[in-house]
Amino acid sequence: MVRYERAVALLKCLLAAYVVTGILLLLLAALLYKLQLGENTVEIGIIVVYVISSLLAGLFFSKGAKSRRFLWGMAAGAVYFLVICALSVALEPDFGLLSNSCITTLLICVGSGMLGGMLG
Repeated sequence: MVRYERAVALLKCLLAAYVVTGILLLLLAALLYKLQLGENTVEIGIIVVYVISSLLAGLFFSKGAKSRRFLWGMAAGAVYFLVICALSVALEPDFGLLSNSCITTLLICVGSGMLGGMLG
């Protein structure tokens, strides 16, 4: 029964993280439209969105854990990344899974999730 509860908690945390991601990306798109931001600024904004969303997922998912919260946060960040990666592969078949940017994004999501778990 505990595994089922943790799985449901993970799904709820990921849903909240993706809602936050959507809102922040819409805000970034509005800023891009109004301020005509450069490519580097948009890339930094996307990284900030990943950090905030993974941190929140790790923070909320680790709340229910009694010990090793940083591992639960890392797990939330990793699953957050895997869903994004799966969607990217599904929408763009030429997506490079072993590219530098993909690996960097994995490290950002896992690290942010771990930080959220330690804060939780």
